[in-house]
Amino acid sequence: MFPCVVTLLAGFPTLLPAQVKVGATLGPISLIATLGRHRVSVHATPVDSHRTTTPVTGDTRAIASRVLATARRYLGTPYRYGGAAPTTGFDCSGFVQYVFGRNHVELPRTSRQQAAVGRRVAVSIDSLVPGDLMLFSSNGRGINHVAIYVGNHQMVHSTAGKGKVVYEDLSTARGKWYLARHVASRRVL
Repeated sequence: MFPCVVTLLAGFPTLLPAQVKVGATLGPISLIATLGRHRVSVHATPVDSHRTTTPVTGDTRAIASRVLATARRYLGTPYRYGGAAPTTGFDCSGFVQYVFGRNHVELPRTSRQQAAVGRRVAVSIDSLVPGDLMLFSSNGRGINHVAIYVGNHQMVHSTAGKGKVVYEDLSTARGKWYLARHVASRRVL
């Protein structure tokens, strides 16, 4: 819609008052176009990345409890790269997006995008609360995995390694492998 309005109004400069402002949000960018009789200027700014797409209101512990109960319902759901539904399977970020979405918290689709929402939390198990996102870099080249912290040194995630949605005990050898690659945490609730 935004480019159409700009083109339409810019094509009829005599119809414009001295100045018209038109705004739109396109993904992570907010655009404001100022249209004048002889000039069009566009200003782009990043959208506030400290929020989920849906603002969270209410008792965050209660919402976290519901998120974790929803996650538990999908234990055993097959892993599928690109999967975002229980009927077809989940990849890691599809699982996180789906579980939070079922609780009216909209998150972006990929783990890399999910790493930009909410508030930063220290990369320490002691800093996490149930419902926090744990983000991982298994290859050292950026975020490529996400899980939901459950509490008591546990996380829940959809993992290719086990081929399904599982709880992961972070005190086991496998859990320690994940902790060694834990590079960020975000609080979205």
